[in-house]
Amino acid sequence: MKPMVLRVRLLIASAISILVALALAGLGISALFATHIEKDISIGLRDEMNRLVALVEASDSKISLSQPMPDPRYLQPYGELYWQINDPQTGPVLWSRSVWDTTMELGTPDLTLGSVVETTLIDPEGTPALARIQRLEFETGTGTRVLDLVVAEDRAALDIAIAKFRQDLMIGLATLGAMLVLASWIQVTIGLSPLAAIQHGVGEINSGANKRLQGRFPAEVMPLVNEVNALLASQETSIDFARARAADLAHGLKTSLTVLNLQAQQLRKEDKSAIADTIENLSHSMVETIDHQLALARLRHRSRSSHYVVAVSPVMERVVAAVRATPAGRTLAWQVKVDSDLKVDLDPADLLELLGVLLDNAAKWASGKVSISATAAGSTASISVDDDGPGVSDADLHTMIERGRRLDELTAGSGLGLAIADEIVTLNAGSLSFSRSPLGGLRASLTLPRSARVSTAGGTDSTTI
Repeated sequence: MKPMVLRVRLLIASAISILVALALAGLGISALFATHIEKDISIGLRDEMNRLVALVEASDSKISLSQPMPDPRYLQPYGELYWQINDPQTGPVLWSRSVWDTTMELGTPDLTLGSVVETTLIDPEGTPALARIQRLEFETGTGTRVLDLVVAEDRAALDIAIAKFRQDLMIGLATLGAMLVLASWIQVTIGLSPLAAIQHGVGEINSGANKRLQGRFPAEVMPLVNEVNALLASQETSIDFARARAADLAHGLKTSLTVLNLQAQQLRKEDKSAIADTIENLSHSMVETIDHQLALARLRHRSRSSHYVVAVSPVMERVVAAVRATPAGRTLAWQVKVDSDLKVDLDPADLLELLGVLLDNAAKWASGKVSISATAAGSTASISVDDDGPGVSDADLHTMIERGRRLDELTAGSGLGLAIADEIVTLNAGSLSFSRSPLGGLRASLTLPRSARVSTAGGTDSTTI
């Protein structure tokens, strides 16, 4: 699975945090608003209750108000504001005109003399209402009378106000959330800009423009910059050390082989030519192997900052000319088709050796013709080498590049050529495969990375030799 981009990860975390924070804030603010409104209504009902108590006139046979309640809503049927007086023994005895032709059921509130209960009951319209109930004792002409006084206000207006407030709150919070996400994006962009600068610097190192990360970076990322630069310096030191050790080893071995060749010459003077030839052949083979390994040592330690722009056409012409001059190549017809502007990201010496191995192998096995083509294929270069020789079996196609593997022990060679060619290709992010050729023999298919600095215009050089 592709790893998530750090910027996206931070933005998602920020958006989730903002969403959770705003949701909790919205719930809290909405609850506070509802509590505040209910508290205001409760205070209003308390004031209405005080007015009602002051206006009640009680007698043994009749309950009345000395004057109407001042709020006009009490006079409107279902006017959303109600009062009612109950006798605990007999039930409602007097109520406001707003109650109209029904009464409010109080249920069984836990009332004692002088106590006050705030509750929710069903008003005459059948909707919930906030109510204040108080049990009081009133003087009559012959004694006292206990009454339950009720004032209530419909919750509809309260619920509408709360719903409207929540709607406006959601719009406000959504707008605030969008602004906070935008601010987070700006913050993340600014915060990650040093990493973008490091990425750009690494790209310059890979392209060969710089050998170190350069520029001014925040103190928080300087340890990373210093570690990368130290790693690059250590890599260069290791490469130089390895090359020096390889050169010293090659020099020591070649010196010994020179002495061995002198001994072979001495044996030839003593009429021991067979032994001398064997020693010289082995010495020559060892020198070739040493040269190959020196080239591969340079390749294995190739720095990531090393990039090349090597034209394939002139290198191909040089290799074809060299192989054509060999005994095996003189009698062959060579057909070469190479894009004139094709350039690859490969050390010139490695490309020369690689093409030399493939063309030399084709020349050894071809009966009369070798065909070579090199074309651009997107970001890669595709090179194929065909011969009209006997070819190989399907089973041997997969074992040709094994080190020391030889399909014909009668031909000259150490069996290392194709294995080394495959190693060069692999270490340069390419590929090498073999298949049957349309000419009847073997096809070697080579894929190499193209140079990042290539032109788009060009043609194809086609020659038949």
